Amino acid sequence: MLQGFTRPFSPQGKASALPPLPWLFAADQVMIHFRADPDVLESYLPPPMTPNPDRRGEAFMWTPNLRCQPVDPSANADILNPARTQYNVCVIAVPGMFEGKPALISAYQWCDRDWLVILSWMIGTCAKQVEFRDNGVHPLYAAVGSSQTGSLGTTFTRSLSRNGEQLIRLEYTPEDTIEPSDMSFFTSAFPLLSERHIPDLNVPATGKPLVHDLTQMLLEDGNAQNFMRGPAKLDFNAFADNEELGPLQPTEVLGGYRWQTSWVMPGIKIVHDYLKDT
Repeated sequence: MLQGFTRPFSPQGKASALPPLPWLFAADQVMIHFRADPDVLESYLPPPMTPNPDRRGEAFMWTPNLRCQPVDPSANADILNPARTQYNVCVIAVPGMFEGKPALISAYQWCDRDWLVILSWMIGTCAKQVEFRDNGVHPLYAAVGSSQTGSLGTTFTRSLSRNGEQLIRLEYTPEDTIEPSDMSFFTSAFPLLSERHIPDLNVPATGKPLVHDLTQMLLEDGNAQNFMRGPAKLDFNAFADNEELGPLQPTEVLGGYRWQTSWVMPGIKIVHDYLKDT
């Protein structure tokens, strides 16, 4: 009998693209808070979400470097390759309201692992695979006369490229430390919502997608610390192939933020099913 958490199944189950949830996560997080055309941003809110009047014209882009591993020790024993326990991701999210409460919907995501592309489509975040590049930062740079130590005043840069084209470039310089409560304008809208959609591939067509719903990530045992804030820059490539970033071009960057965080993700829950009454 073939085994596995996901396809491909195999006699011992070791070929699965993903080990079973729940997973542990820890991340170095950078987030850029920006303004863009409010009408464009609100067009990314799927019903029954509605605009959030307090956040109109605002959006968030965050791009963490993460470590992850299954909670199940027996699954951990099979993960020897570092590429399966660390990854980068980039998210553009739009504020809105859902069931009368502030929420964030994932508009776009990109990542740098094939297995994460698979997971993202399963949970609704629907990432594409890209290449991440970061500038050099190290605490011992000071010993050789460089200011790129990673402390306050260090300028971090990151770029995302896909199919040979740069999509996004960001720059952020932390200037002061802040309290967790100073991040409530962002964190109060979590957990993130995502629109999951798997089209109808049947011949003849059934007339409706195979899956179409809104999902919400379940997060447990969350911790966050070392919050920093500073000026930032953010630029989207409006002409990149197979993307639609031009209309989201920032009209103003409100600030950049950096912190460390960890959590457990047991899975997702469906918060709205578009096919329920069809």
